[in-house]
Amino acid sequence: MTVLYVIIKYFTVIGTYVKAFFEHVCCRLYEVLIEDGRYIPANEMCGHVDHEIIKRRGASFGVCFFPFLFSLIIGMIFLSAGSMNVYYLGEFFTKSGYVNIVNFIFLWLGVSFLTNLFPSVEDAITLKGLLYGENTNLFVKIIASPIFAVLYCGAYLEKWGVTFVTSVAFSFVLPSIYAHILPVIS
Repeated sequence: MTVLYVIIKYFTVIGTYVKAFFEHVCCRLYEVLIEDGRYIPANEMCGHVDHEIIKRRGASFGVCFFPFLFSLIIGMIFLSAGSMNVYYLGEFFTKSGYVNIVNFIFLWLGVSFLTNLFPSVEDAITLKGLLYGENTNLFVKIIASPIFAVLYCGAYLEKWGVTFVTSVAFSFVLPSIYAHILPVIS
């Protein structure tokens, strides 16, 4: 499955690179030693920064969560613009008859960012050990459990390439979600 993983990572290269960059920045902010700074090697670390095992709970959570959050925000902005124009408004062509390539680029960028949201499986397992260890109080376990569940499940889904399929499916569904929400707001 590493071949499929690497193919998907290279197809969504912009999201892969930016996610690894955000992970690199978070490792620097939390003073985590980076072992290999390559962003897109052709192995299971494609799109992730190879760093030392994190021993602090806050640093582990930050390295897993903040790149996820930044990629999610950027991906939703591009996917909203692309999917609304392509699927809902049907703007496939410009007024002069050419293909409206900007809408398709926004759609691809949105799918690219949403495909590369989650931490590596090793980071998710480390976060699990730190969050649900003996030294963590019950309040922290309860508050962190929804975010941890999303990060942990998403890490495994990304490992098997399922996040690409879910991102493409979400791009089809997003305009109808907006169509149902926006009339209620106005």
